[in-house]
Amino acid sequence: MAEISHSGFEDCCIVSCGMLHPEMTHLMETGFLEPVRVLFTPPGLHAVPDKLEEHLLKRLDEAREWCPDQKIIVAYGEKCYTSTDEPLKRVDTILENYGNGIVRVQADYGYDMLASFEDRQRISGGREKKVLWFTPGWLRSWKTVYQTYFGWDAADANANFPGFYDRIVVLDSLGLEDAYMIRHAEEILELFDWTGLEVSFEPITLERFEGLLVESLARADGGPQG
Repeated sequence: MAEISHSGFEDCCIVSCGMLHPEMTHLMETGFLEPVRVLFTPPGLHAVPDKLEEHLLKRLDEAREWCPDQKIIVAYGEKCYTSTDEPLKRVDTILENYGNGIVRVQADYGYDMLASFEDRQRISGGREKKVLWFTPGWLRSWKTVYQTYFGWDAADANANFPGFYDRIVVLDSLGLEDAYMIRHAEEILELFDWTGLEVSFEPITLERFEGLLVESLARADGGPQG
């Protein structure tokens, strides 16, 4: 079935976490999204809140060159910004302080945009919190997050993964399993060796992500902001 293009995005700008680059790119390539601009922050900045805010504000400044605040959609989870220095501050706080009318995709995290809590409970057999949820973006960037931003070595990985998580599940909306498990098996083996967690792929669709984007578009066009 051909993807449905939502022409309403044509006067919008999207600022997105770089972890969602593969899914966003797919939606643009298939014609579902045709925005004025899509601007990405570097992936994994939830690990360094100050840098997240810095890069998010830079991308918002760039988006403003093309779109008014009321036509800017931000694809970041509510809980992607957490800081011990400012425990009540969230992504919404940054957006509210920056401008008026900027809309955020309503989800807790990036992976929550792809699979709801109920979906993750089903996939995990009721053990949603015991799964380390990955996306294609995470497969590309896990070293940056854990080894560069967090500064973990193998001992840190051993202390933080086994026992806390049962396994890694990749939410695969792009049909990447064969490519990784056959042609890039060494990358999966490296991830397994470092985390001590088995890696599996879960085929999903992008229907939830598409729905959340359309909902954001409706709010940007003057619908309910809750």
